Amino acid sequence: MLTNLKLKLLKKKLEKNLKKRDMSQLHSRLETIGFIIDEKDITAIETLRKLSSSLGIEDDNCKVLTFQKLKKNTKLKDDHLHHKQISWRGTIDNVNALRFTKEPFDVLIGYYNGAQPYLDFLISESDARFKVGLAASDLRLFDLQIQVQKSNTISLKKELETYLHVLGKLN
Repeated sequence: MLTNLKLKLLKKKLEKNLKKRDMSQLHSRLETIGFIIDEKDITAIETLRKLSSSLGIEDDNCKVLTFQKLKKNTKLKDDHLHHKQISWRGTIDNVNALRFTKEPFDVLIGYYNGAQPYLDFLISESDARFKVGLAASDLRLFDLQIQVQKSNTISLKKELETYLHVLGKLN
């Protein structure tokens, strides 16, 4: 019951974030990229780094934030956030995650399928200029939704390159 209350309050904060989003830099060129992933997809981090380098992004300009609900894994090389570090009021009590959400990425990819309240909240908190979601995600959160499953990285790479090229984000 307490978890449901927290999720309801996060949803309210998400709605508020959607209303105040800055869309002025939506068409900037791709130089930095960020990924928000679930702890179940930790093995995909290297694949995502290869994807970003295939888009011409230097390794220093690619960041991954891993959300953890089940267990706290502090051995992760990249930034991570445990669900208990998100308060009832929707404040993030993790310096690295807070820095990640305030980073003005040229493209932020929500590397998860379907609605996931904590991950959706993190996407809404992000100051990224252009947000990309995968199949069955909340359309209000993303500027582009690619209809591929996260497990199909070849199709994801192909679709992402195509759309980013058409939108003028790639050279």
